[in-house]
Amino acid sequence: MSRFISIADARAGRGLRMACLRGVPSPWTEAAKGIFHVKALDCQYAAQRREDEDNAIAAWAGNSSVPVVAYENEPLRTGWAEILLLAERLAPEPALIPEAADQRALLFGLAHEICGEMGFGWCLRLHMLKQSLSHDPAGGEATEGFPPQVTNSLAGKYGFNPADVAMAKDRAISILGLLDERLKNNRYLLGSELSAADIYWATFANMLTPLSEDLLPAAPMIRNVYNNRDPDLDAAMTQRLRDHQSLVYEQYLELPVPL
Repeated sequence: MSRFISIADARAGRGLRMACLRGVPSPWTEAAKGIFHVKALDCQYAAQRREDEDNAIAAWAGNSSVPVVAYENEPLRTGWAEILLLAERLAPEPALIPEAADQRALLFGLAHEICGEMGFGWCLRLHMLKQSLSHDPAGGEATEGFPPQVTNSLAGKYGFNPADVAMAKDRAISILGLLDERLKNNRYLLGSELSAADIYWATFANMLTPLSEDLLPAAPMIRNVYNNRDPDLDAAMTQRLRDHQSLVYEQYLELPVPL
C-alpha cells in the first residue's frame, strides 16, 4: 500500500497531515519530513492521486506549492518557520529550537539563510532556472537543467527577477562559506547539539550533492538537475559540509528517503 493518501483524504482527515509531490525531493518538504521524523510525530503524507480533482493541492491551499501542513482544524501552514514552530509545540522533545534567546535568534537567522527568500535554496533554484534557460550556440533547446515547460512554470511561480538572478550564485556561495565556518569547531551548526538548522542544511544540500540514487530515489529529471555541476559552487561545497550532510542523514533522518 502506498505511504501517501489522496489530497481529498488529507483534507478530510484529522491530526497531522502534509501534502507533498511524489518523486520530487523538494528540500522544504524534506526538511519538514525530517523534523517530524526526529520528533517521532505521526504524520500522514498525501500526494495527488487519480481519484483527486485536478490541481488538488492548489484547490486546498490556494496554490500548488509544497509542503502544505495541516493539523486538526488549525489554519494550513506552508512556511518553513511556522511548520517548525508547530512541530516544536506538538513534540517539545527532542528540542530543535534552543531555549536561550541568543541561540534561538542564531537558529532562525541560519535557517533563513538556508530556507528563506533569497536564501541558499531560493538562490540555487534561481541559478538552476538560469542554467535551464541557457541555449546552445546553434539556438537549439536548453542543454541542461529543467525542461522548458517546467522552467517557465517555476519562473512564473517563484519569480525570475533579473537583479535576484544576477546575485543568486554569489549569495549561495557566501552562505556555504557561512555554514562551513560554523562547523569548523562545532559538531553541529549551533554547537554540540542537533538543531533544526542541521536538518535544513542536510536536506537542502541535496540540491548540490544529492544522496546516491539508492538512498534518494528522485525522479530522473530532478536528479539530472541536482547533478548539474557548477565549478564555483562545487568548490564552495567543502568536505566539511558534505560530511555534515552525511552525519545528519545517517544518524537522524529516514533512509532511504521515502519519495
